[in-house]
Amino acid sequence: MTIKRDKETIILSVIVGIISLLLVGSMFIQFRAVDKSEESNLEGLREDELKTQIATYKSRYEETMEQYETNRNTISEYISTIAENKEATDLLDKELNESSMLLGLTDVEGEGVIITLRDTEEAIYSADDLLMLVNELKYAGAEAISINDNRIINLTDIISINNSFIVINSDARISSPFTVKAIGDKAYLMSTLNLKNSGFVDLMRINNLEVEVEASDNVQINKYSKPMNAEIMKEVQ
Repeated sequence: MTIKRDKETIILSVIVGIISLLLVGSMFIQFRAVDKSEESNLEGLREDELKTQIATYKSRYEETMEQYETNRNTISEYISTIAENKEATDLLDKELNESSMLLGLTDVEGEGVIITLRDTEEAIYSADDLLMLVNELKYAGAEAISINDNRIINLTDIISINNSFIVINSDARISSPFTVKAIGDKAYLMSTLNLKNSGFVDLMRINNLEVEVEASDNVQINKYSKPMNAEIMKEVQ
């Protein structure tokens, strides 16, 4: 998208450049035309005729200079418009990229934590456990979350099916071990998850489930790859 807009800006710049050359060229031709016409007619003119001719020359010169200033202002407006359009394009690109990241529509990376969850002979993880973890990570300021490389967004559903597997994002079946990735302030995420007796780690271990939490400087999370369609809701008119 950015490449396309840069190409359009270059094309517009070339067009303005051509217009500028044509305008300046037309001014030069007008000056030359005035000079040659006057040079050929000055000889043999009487004084009153000469005065009239000079007055006409002066009038033409002033009209030409006025047109020249108008054209120069037009060129300045073109140049200013190109600069403003590029700034607006850059701003729109920046806002679009930020919105895409927040919506989960782009691959992202950054510091954060990687959490590994495993069932045991005594207990298995449920959808409610995963939802608890996602909510705790959000509360701790996580900017992006994934479970087994499935991006978690506001529309994500996590459901247990017959205690045998878990469905995420409507159709992705996942099972133990679960790898949960979160991007955010790694120190704060770690401290929140490891709160004594109330953090996710202690609560799962009390329930005989395995939990491993690792801080990382480079957590990579894939984008949300499924279509996002609004079938029922519509904009209020």
